[in-house]
Amino acid sequence: MIDGVVIRPLETSDHRALRYAFEHLGERSRYQRYLAVMPRLSERQLGYLMTVDHWHHEALIAWASSPRRPVGVARYVRAGEFDVAEVAVEVIDGWQRLGIGTALVAELVRVARAAGVRRFAATMLAGNTAALQLAESVGPARPRRIDADTVELAIDLVEAVSATRARTSAAR
Repeated sequence: MIDGVVIRPLETSDHRALRYAFEHLGERSRYQRYLAVMPRLSERQLGYLMTVDHWHHEALIAWASSPRRPVGVARYVRAGEFDVAEVAVEVIDGWQRLGIGTALVAELVRVARAAGVRRFAATMLAGNTAALQLAESVGPARPRRIDADTVELAIDLVEAVSATRARTSAAR
């Protein structure tokens, strides 16, 4: 956990917080997260992002305590297979590179594993090195190039748990 940041499941009352987080992503961060130019979040898009059942679609929100505001969101949505989920993470620009994305993903992996998710899939820009590093912090990420600009990663959560245990044991 990061001092002064609390991570918890997204709640139905968090729609303003989700909009705030989106609005505090810079243009580049929005493009990297959504793979499209997104000047605003429509009510339909916000509705989809807020429709979380905490089983097939899970979202976690990170809150800074001082000043109190949302600083990041991580989510998974189950794909066609029950044990595979698409994963996405966003951290507002002023809070990037402080470990919030890593903390969000670590908690999301824990929740996903408990829900029976065995693999994360992520589609990202090939040049998004921060996202690739974040994925690799979970465990071995196998990339597959979709086109010149985009890659898809497969992250095995069983291997991720084993890798985390090995790193923890080595540190002792």
